[in-house]
Amino acid sequence: MKLFKSCSTLPVKNFFQIIETDDLRYLTKKFDIENSKLKLSNDDIAILSSIWEEIYFEYCEITSNHKLKSILKKQCLIQEWETIYYVVTKCINIFDVYGTKESLDLINRLNDKKYQINLDKPLGIQLNKLDNKMKGLKNKIKIFKIKLVNSVKEDKEEVKNNLERDALYLERNLDLKRAIDISKTPIKTWVQMIELSKEKAKEYGKNRYK
Repeated sequence: MKLFKSCSTLPVKNFFQIIETDDLRYLTKKFDIENSKLKLSNDDIAILSSIWEEIYFEYCEITSNHKLKSILKKQCLIQEWETIYYVVTKCINIFDVYGTKESLDLINRLNDKKYQINLDKPLGIQLNKLDNKMKGLKNKIKIFKIKLVNSVKEDKEEVKNNLERDALYLERNLDLKRAIDISKTPIKTWVQMIELSKEKAKEYGKNRYK
């Protein structure tokens, strides 16, 4: 599976398709939503998610969009909490059923002091405390997800583009002698053209009122 791995290679059209649909298949080269039967395995999703995270951060840097970066950090934090919740609750359930301390030792491997268990001390009180922490964590995840959904909705409205219209505007404003192909133009190049267009418009405004 050949992939786009940076803002220097990912086409602007694919970038905004991922923003609007969350479909990571747009990171694969020659992907066509109309004709593709491409299905992603869990391993594929993990790999593509990591690549998208890097691309997203890179985009935030080149556009100085700190709000987007904040949203992605929150998404990563929620995923981390969900992993902790899943591992801890599963290990406690296994211990309750089979009484194996090995399952509790897996919790210690999370390397998070808040959820450590001393296997040499009485387990009852420790497990009760841990169970209460999991209830608190579950509520925390739920609250953060609600806030995140609202933030993402607002942000998607902000980044929604009419790419064909914007491409025509850039072609005219930058006096390009060619059409901009949004299916091939990398998002980094797109951002650079927008910045050049803004600078040109600003310069035109200065000269106009001299």
